[in-house]
Amino acid sequence: MTKENNSKLILSRLKRLEIAVFGTAGNDTTKKKSKISGKSSLPGLIIQLRNQGFFKQPQGVQEVYKKLSSVYHCEADRIDTALRRLKEQKELRIASKIIKGKKVLAYVW
Repeated sequence: MTKENNSKLILSRLKRLEIAVFGTAGNDTTKKKSKISGKSSLPGLIIQLRNQGFFKQPQGVQEVYKKLSSVYHCEADRIDTALRRLKEQKELRIASKIIKGKKVLAYVW
């Protein structure tokens, strides 16, 4: 066995192992894994809303709460915290919106 054949064999084994362990080859950049774990988690549901275009217009915490209330039962302050964390992770952007004459924080994408 030559050095070239040996190195090809080793590389093919490594690629198979990498696919078996990580589910993808190291140079596969077609899929970008999200930092958000699980679609049924609160941040995962908010990201789903974002992907569906819900945040094209600025949305306040109460609007997100109303939208998610049928799917995910929690207090509004938990949604506020999740939105702030997604903003820090640069999954959402922050804007302002006027509701009933008051300027409030809103999230947009």
